[in-house]
Amino acid sequence: MIAQGHGSNWKCIDDIDKVFQEIVPSMFDKGRVMETIETTVDCFDDEVPVHTQVFSFSDDSELTAKLLIANNPKTESGELFAGYPYVNYKSSIKLKIQEIYEWDNLVEAIIIGETKNGEKISFFDTNYFLNKESYKRGEIYDFSIFAIGYEVEMLKDDKVVFEGQQAVDWHAKLGREPTYDKDGNVKPVVIYLNELVYFMSTESDTPYYMAFQSPISSIETLRAFDKDFYKIKITIARDPDIEIYLYARADFFDTEPKVNDAIRGIMWLQGKKE
Repeated sequence: MIAQGHGSNWKCIDDIDKVFQEIVPSMFDKGRVMETIETTVDCFDDEVPVHTQVFSFSDDSELTAKLLIANNPKTESGELFAGYPYVNYKSSIKLKIQEIYEWDNLVEAIIIGETKNGEKISFFDTNYFLNKESYKRGEIYDFSIFAIGYEVEMLKDDKVVFEGQQAVDWHAKLGREPTYDKDGNVKPVVIYLNELVYFMSTESDTPYYMAFQSPISSIETLRAFDKDFYKIKITIARDPDIEIYLYARADFFDTEPKVNDAIRGIMWLQGKKE
């Protein structure tokens, strides 16, 4: 069973109380209708799916919020039924749709995609309500994929050192003889971790939350939700490299990250069809 809802996703941005008291009301103040579609939705109190108008409310900021509103035919009024952090940028990856896990409201979903090299990428589709009718499993589409940091930190121990007998044992595992310094001591073996890349799901019911580690390819600062964020290009796969942008709160870090530093943590993946 795939978990539904956005409470945890908003924790990537701020305290949930601030989200409902400040962020959502401010979006109604500064945002506008961005997309509109007629579709079937199940989000009203009577729990009966209806065909009606659904529209999104957002703005042009790069890191912002997207609110989904449906017109209730009975009350003839709009009802807010979903809202989530939203990356308004383009960074395309070709993915074959393997599976679609549609949420109970019928207009939100998790997409399981696969690259041409077999890498699986699971993400919340921020524009599923617009494109659901055009999707076909097994077909390839261009998706912009992004991550928003849930927990992110600098890699503090960037190397592993084997000395003495540990160094001898390591060489033995590789079928090699140890090397010695001029005094006859076994030279230490140093394994650097800052280029290590890993990318794996944390839980089966939240495949869009990924544990990761990656060196930083590029970094810049942007302002969103009245706080500073880092926009960091990270690598999620090797040979060939797949890079995406991670948006992470600056207050996650004790010191300012730099290019080639390694970071790790948990991130929420989202995407949209281009």
